[in-house]
Amino acid sequence: MNLWVFDLDGTLITSGIDYARAVFHWELMFINRMEHRAPHYDKFVPDFLGLLRESEKELFKTMRAHRKRFPTSMVEAYRGLCRNFGMSVDPEIERETWEIGVSALSEETYRNRGMLPGAEEALAFLQERGDLIYCVTAGDPVVQWMKWRGYNLRRFFPSQREYRVIWWDKLRTLKKLRKLHRDKAAIMVGDSIGSDLIPAAKAGYLPIYIPHPSVWDHGELEKEPPPGSRRFLQITQIVSEYQSLIRPTG
Repeated sequence: MNLWVFDLDGTLITSGIDYARAVFHWELMFINRMEHRAPHYDKFVPDFLGLLRESEKELFKTMRAHRKRFPTSMVEAYRGLCRNFGMSVDPEIERETWEIGVSALSEETYRNRGMLPGAEEALAFLQERGDLIYCVTAGDPVVQWMKWRGYNLRRFFPSQREYRVIWWDKLRTLKKLRKLHRDKAAIMVGDSIGSDLIPAAKAGYLPIYIPHPSVWDHGELEKEPPPGSRRFLQITQIVSEYQSLIRPTG
């Protein structure tokens, strides 16, 4: 029996497309609302994206993964756009901007979308072997439990014992799990060097790095995995490389 800990977003499921969809919806809403008053799209679209990126970076320092951060950033970006183009803030557009930002986080969307390719196969493989599997995810608890319900993650992580939601730093939780299962090989699988792999290495796990095609970077991105890490292109490589991964660690 071995200990496996998985990150959630970008490792088992995808969420970046939800933010992208919200941005596209906002652009259409803005054009429809402004009509002939709208600035040319090759001006306001890059401006809005730049303002949104800067707002996200700034709010991330204080709000981290709070569910209100993204809609707040959307509203701030809209207000900044108005300043840049000498327009008055329209309360109705501002309200719709907030609602579009909130729509990026939807349990209904999660219910209608599958996990990342190979994720279910890899988790089922580990279950069949009797290994212990946990998910340690950083984020707003309300949103992360929406994902747990929407993706039916109870199949693999039945309760809050196996599905652990933290606000940010995973090191403490990883150390606790390692201490509980110190006699087992311990492996951590994630897509973030800074929030997954580095704390995993510090806690005595074998870190497995599976980079996601879209990187959510708030300016604090770590570039190099810790020594001894394994790098996979697909999560299903856990199945083919299983025997080489379960050597004792820590």
